[in-house]
Amino acid sequence: MEQKHPNDDLVRDGLDRVRDACTFLGLSQAMVYKLMDSGMLPFVKLGRSRRIPHKALIELAARNLVGGSVK
Repeated sequence: MEQKHPNDDLVRDGLDRVRDACTFLGLSQAMVYKLMDSGMLPFVKLGRSRRIPHKALIELAARNLVGGSVK
């Protein structure tokens, strides 16, 4: 039987390149790296490349949502 890892749900929706994360969030590459290095944005390290779970980008944006109400 295959064991489920606690982070399986986070990576299920795929991994984005840093440049795609920048576009999605509307942030500079330097800022996205700062978010990763500070632990605010989880990432996967594959060799020298970093990939960011798309779900983590959505969660980061949602956590920092200010004002308004969603109906």
